[in-house]
Amino acid sequence: MSPFLKNLYTSLIVLTFLFSLPYQLRATPVVSLSLNKDTIVAHKIFLLELTVSWKGDADQYLVAPPQVTLPEGIEERGSSFSSTSKGEHYLLNYKYNLCAQKEGEYILTPIEISYWEKGNNKEEKMKTETIHFQVTSFSTAFLGGYWLLGFITTIFLGLFTILIVLYKKQKRSSVDQGADSTVTRETMVSELGQSNAYKIKGDWENYLKKVISIRDKLPTQDKAGKIMGELDTLAERVTYGGFHPTAEEIDLIQRQLEKAFKSAFPNDKDQDLDDIELR
Repeated sequence: MSPFLKNLYTSLIVLTFLFSLPYQLRATPVVSLSLNKDTIVAHKIFLLELTVSWKGDADQYLVAPPQVTLPEGIEERGSSFSSTSKGEHYLLNYKYNLCAQKEGEYILTPIEISYWEKGNNKEEKMKTETIHFQVTSFSTAFLGGYWLLGFITTIFLGLFTILIVLYKKQKRSSVDQGADSTVTRETMVSELGQSNAYKIKGDWENYLKKVISIRDKLPTQDKAGKIMGELDTLAERVTYGGFHPTAEEIDLIQRQLEKAFKSAFPNDKDQDLDDIELR
């Protein structure tokens, strides 16, 4: 027989043998072991879950209940068992409520599980993987789990506080400005009363000095300084030349003074000016 035919014949025999094996031998049970939490806190219950599953009928395998050996410092607080079918798979689920008595690193050694195939008395065994886990305190877990939330909250509260401070500062500044404006207006009204008293007496020297003083304190539309220049010239003529201004000149000065005053306080009422003759 040629080598090619010999290899082909051998392959057919192996395939025939494999397909002739019971289905059970090609679908042995699978075991998995897991914890339900990434962060385990001392004195808090956490869950250890062990699942055995296989593809086939429920009675295809007989599985002995697992014997779980817990590391020192870990206590069992209860357990439960359930079996379910999911499609073509059958699952055995074992749950253990555990509690760690202190912080530290723990190792859960592999759990060995015995099982028997239907129609076969030979005991088979399978093992879970080793599980390493760490137990921490509540404060550490809280900080570790919520540090980002805490950081964002701190930033938010900081910004909120800054906004409140700025708002109060701006409000206080507005109030202060309003108070300054009131004081300035009151001062101007008082000085207007003084200038009016000089005008009534015919004291043109002090009258013009007071008018110039008031105009210096008020915002003015006299961009080129023409009005103030004329006032300075007139004051010099009165002081050093003995000049007496005419009624028309005084009337013009009063109109300009009234206009400057109302321009500085456009939204204010003039009840406090009733006793002052601006004209």
